[in-house]
Amino acid sequence: MNNANRDMSYFKMYQKENPLKYLSRGIKVSRFRKTKKQIRNRVLYAILLSKDIKLSDLAKNVGVSSRGVNGWVMGAQPNDHNMSKLCDFLNYPHHILFNEEIVNRSPIICIPSRSKYYKRVVAVSPAQNNVLHGLLVLYDISLGDFATWLDLGPATIRKYIHRKCLPDPQIQKRMADFFRIPANILFYDALR
Repeated sequence: MNNANRDMSYFKMYQKENPLKYLSRGIKVSRFRKTKKQIRNRVLYAILLSKDIKLSDLAKNVGVSSRGVNGWVMGAQPNDHNMSKLCDFLNYPHHILFNEEIVNRSPIICIPSRSKYYKRVVAVSPAQNNVLHGLLVLYDISLGDFATWLDLGPATIRKYIHRKCLPDPQIQKRMADFFRIPANILFYDALR
């Protein structure tokens, strides 16, 4: 070993011989994992978004871990005890929060063009139809674009979100087909 190599540490020599390795520089790994799962329970998640309830807050109120609540959003079913506490806390029945048809058939919605939902409208006038409002927030669809895609006026869409107004059966069907959710679930708040 010559004098120059004696002054180098083992790691520096290894790095000089193998420049592609990252010894002593840290491992190059992405900082955050991307989830491989998609949100399967869109109705539950839409209600949480509409009521501005965080998953961690819901977990504290129901008495479970936040991972458990995350599992419910991803499609898992809670046990009977947690289901009753969840239904009582959110004030929705089981068949609305965990509809098997929606959870098992969670489609990807094809939005015609990029849209941006503005939450400032909700701050002024709170939503009465939480499922419809939450789905607009979930997919980040603006009221104007949604109204244009359905050939309706934005004021009509606002009426269905901010008041407990039930649309005509034709409009219910068009909205239900857009989100691929049955109309009785999409407009549950207006029906009760």
